[in-house]
Amino acid sequence: MPANADDSRATPVRKAIHEDRVPRRRTKSRRSHKAAVEIAQLIVDDITDDRLAPGTRLQSERDMVARFEVGRGTLRESLRFLEMSGVLTMKAGPQGGPFVADPDAHDLAGSLGLFLQLRAVPFSQIIAAREILEPELAGRAAVGASEEIRELIADSIAGMEAFLDNDENFRAENDRFHAAIATAAGNDLFTLLIVSLHQITDGMPLGVSYSIENRAAVLKAHVTIADAIRAGDPEGARWAMRRHMREFHEFVKRRYPEAYERPVKWRDVAQ
Repeated sequence: MPANADDSRATPVRKAIHEDRVPRRRTKSRRSHKAAVEIAQLIVDDITDDRLAPGTRLQSERDMVARFEVGRGTLRESLRFLEMSGVLTMKAGPQGGPFVADPDAHDLAGSLGLFLQLRAVPFSQIIAAREILEPELAGRAAVGASEEIRELIADSIAGMEAFLDNDENFRAENDRFHAAIATAAGNDLFTLLIVSLHQITDGMPLGVSYSIENRAAVLKAHVTIADAIRAGDPEGARWAMRRHMREFHEFVKRRYPEAYERPVKWRDVAQ
């Protein structure tokens, strides 16, 4: 139809559709804003605004009760919530009290594990998420990795070579490798997310284990990825990481079908 054709006959139809349309609204929180949550938020504001380092002792319970004008029960609920979230540690004794902690990807993995279990998300979907995200991070690392990060990646590979016959130590070096690549991408959110997903897919609580031959194959894949990053080759790094993640995906699917289809359990993650 020509651009200047008369389309006025369609206008009433569109108008009727628009009149019948129910406006959509953003979903609001179904929870009431509890006083304990508000106090927890104020404590976190103190930590971030004052840039309190891990290990810093906060005010005493008595001082916090007076400052926030709440009961001890409400304050203790706030502190328990922050402790469970990895923000604080509570120490007993005369020199005890709330101390600033250093929450990391492990704490995020615990929170993710809770929601993943409630939504019955299978282990396979966590692997698939990593298969999508990690190749792009490897490509970004090839472009933006600092010399310090490149050395960290190389050191993790040296560690995997040294501990090839020790599954637990090899896994720890494997974690360092993937964390370093996520860090090299230059986005803290990606770093937290990838390291959290990596901890969830670690596989040990699900009964997934790796023979020395499997570990050798992982090491070989890591060397290829690291070489591409060192050479500043983003496409090569993406390709190598994509192949590595695909091999991991197929390995779990073929060798551990029950674990592959099993929904993630919170207790498997938050240990």
